[in-house]
Amino acid sequence: LVRIAKVLGTDELYEYLEKYQIELDPRFNEILGRHSRKRWERFVHSENQHLVSQEALDFLDKLLRYDHNDRLTAKEAMDHPYFYPIVRDQGRPINTTSQAMLSNNGI
Repeated sequence: LVRIAKVLGTDELYEYLEKYQIELDPRFNEILGRHSRKRWERFVHSENQHLVSQEALDFLDKLLRYDHNDRLTAKEAMDHPYFYPIVRDQGRPINTTSQAMLSNNGI
């Protein structure tokens, strides 16, 4: 949890806990500290840059959320523009949700 909080930030963690009335084990109060949310671009460097796209970062951002209601569903994840090249290469039509996501992202 501490490693996740160092990336996703503690403010959103505490908001999530409060929203769902979840009590955090008191031991975590001592070891969690306070952390701001890190931008995904911070984890991109020369050795992995060739593997990264804006679609990949957007996909990652929409999946890695504390609040399960804010995360993509499995269907939404499979319809994300990140997978568009795979769908296109297999000759399958892109559904309207994927097309809308692509349009909204300027692709």
